[in-house]
Amino acid sequence: MTDELHEVIKQAIHRIATELQNSRENEIHVTDLTTCIRRSYYMKKHGFPMDENMAFWLLFGHIVHRIVAPEIAKALDGDVEVEKVFEWDGVEIHATADILTDKYVIELKTCNRIPQHPYESHLEQVNAYMHIFDKPIAKIVYISRSQLETKVFTYYGDWQLFIYTMQKATVLHKHLQLNTPPPCNLPPSDRKFYCKNCPFLSKCQEDANATGLDNKW
Repeated sequence: MTDELHEVIKQAIHRIATELQNSRENEIHVTDLTTCIRRSYYMKKHGFPMDENMAFWLLFGHIVHRIVAPEIAKALDGDVEVEKVFEWDGVEIHATADILTDKYVIELKTCNRIPQHPYESHLEQVNAYMHIFDKPIAKIVYISRSQLETKVFTYYGDWQLFIYTMQKATVLHKHLQLNTPPPCNLPPSDRKFYCKNCPFLSKCQEDANATGLDNKW
């Protein structure tokens, strides 16, 4: 019975996490633009390989958002899961802010350990939301699974970074239409971190050998 129950739970977590991931496969979201757009291209073309660890990670984050975000929004007289479609250079970009108030964009992030500084990809994400939703201040809330702690960082935005994010949207959109992977937007110093656990590493290297990795936009 124990083994059977374990399998039922595992399958349920995998199914729900996969549904959450696949619900965005036909749209360009802000989160597709904040790390490697080449990876985002492969995800949309080939689907995201979902193992048990990744499924649990995604589901855990989803549960935290469902429980914590409404409480924060209620305390600050805000709204949860606010969606907007923003158009840039003819490309539709989907944005979903965890919490919006009159003054703030608030983004919740689950993690193993609280970082000393916000991750660059998270800053880029909230920066895009600030400009899309026209809010002057963003708050990134990290919630640690292992430390059982939280930490809040404040961010005030960067217009040039927003332009850069939107430019990546036009590049990703163009290459999705062309059915060819876009150049890698990450600097060489960042690739070791992002490429190490990328499920598309072999595919990316194969395509890079054929067409190159660093073609100009």
